[in-house]
Amino acid sequence: MAPALKIAGVLVAATLLAVPAAVAKDFGPGDLRVCGRERCRAIMNPGVMRALSAYYWGPGRVLRAGPVRNGAPAFELRFRNGYASGLVASTWLNRFRAYGFFCGRFERGKWYRFPARAVAELRMLTAGLEPLRVSAPPRSC
Repeated sequence: MAPALKIAGVLVAATLLAVPAAVAKDFGPGDLRVCGRERCRAIMNPGVMRALSAYYWGPGRVLRAGPVRNGAPAFELRFRNGYASGLVASTWLNRFRAYGFFCGRFERGKWYRFPARAVAELRMLTAGLEPLRVSAPPRSC
């Protein structure tokens, strides 16, 4: 087999293998839920889910934010399987603290700006839910 054909074959195989990995990190409607003290609500808006996929897994840097005081209102974000990915907190729900699901992108105990498009959606979804309260971060990375 000619070297050019071997290289082409390797590139095609690598491309086919890379596509499922990229697709697996895209959230679909209902793949992430926002949870208060007793109830959760699924995030169904496709545009918000795309924004959250990019926020969680995207190549861009996540921006740090100032701390949120202990006792501030907060809601957990949970994957479909129930695993809590982190906490969205503050009066405006514009800060995020990860629970160690993507070490290296998010640091333990640090707060990050939450995407504005997701903030608006979460504020609507959490209306009427009893919030959790910010406390010390759980152990993670």
